[in-house]
Amino acid sequence: MHRELRSHAQLRDICLRKLKSCEGFEQVDEILIQPRDPHAGGPNWALAGFRPRVANDALRAARGTIYELQQAYALDAAGVPMEKALGRRAM
Repeated sequence: MHRELRSHAQLRDICLRKLKSCEGFEQVDEILIQPRDPHAGGPNWALAGFRPRVANDALRAARGTIYELQQAYALDAAGVPMEKALGRRAM
């Protein structure tokens, strides 16, 4: 599957704009995107947090939107060591 490659800032803005249309996300003004190892062609990023926090019911209701975003976009992690991107210490 082809995903559009986006910088961290671009991906954050796209996700924030799209999620604000979901019930319960209207007041969200900050999201945390975390790079991850893609497995079997899966997404190379995940949404790891929202500010202000979002109720679990709203998060469950937005899973389809989040899935669509992960299928449409890939995080361009070029120039960021994978250990740093994943929050791991380099050995």
